[in-house]
Amino acid sequence: MRISSISFVATSLLAVTVSADPKPQPPTTQACLGNFMALPCPPNARRAGTECRVDEPNHGKGANEHWSGSQRQGPAVFLRDDNEKDPAKIRVSFAANYKDHKKQGRVFHFDADGRLESIADMANDDFHGLSVDCTPEGRVYNLAYFKNGKVVGISRSWRVKDGSFSYAMDQAKHETVPVSPALMARPDELCHPARCELDAKPDLSGIPK
Repeated sequence: MRISSISFVATSLLAVTVSADPKPQPPTTQACLGNFMALPCPPNARRAGTECRVDEPNHGKGANEHWSGSQRQGPAVFLRDDNEKDPAKIRVSFAANYKDHKKQGRVFHFDADGRLESIADMANDDFHGLSVDCTPEGRVYNLAYFKNGKVVGISRSWRVKDGSFSYAMDQAKHETVPVSPALMARPDELCHPARCELDAKPDLSGIPK
């Protein structure tokens, strides 16, 4: 009878352990951008390759004008190889939204196989808001919040090898801190957006008030 009880407990614990880690989902790929070769440009902007740009009034010679004669304005997609013409082999390095030639919105980075590698909210070319790193399998392994380019609040990390919780860091104190079980759970849904929206509203929830 004692052996049966131990066996039951062990089986129950195993079931809890397995169910605590959600069933793996296929990794999100650059397909989340939609037709990234033809993202819509805002009014007054024109398409230049995989970027949206607006021409400078004085063709780059006026005060504060970009030397190239135009500025990025709206979505821009940067490819790993600009000379690749085979649609099946084209790989995105990163995609971002620009306002007056500065990143403004959510930036998505992809690895060499086209899998989502990281997400970062940005404002005025600085990290501002949520920043998440994803494994090739689609698990979160690092989560942090930034304010005007500086990491703030409580950042969290998980082990790449097995996805288990590693530590939480209080950026103000520069030391590890205990967190609730809810915060120890990996928010893998962040690495699986249905759509990679470059103009998404930033997540500022982790920035201390």
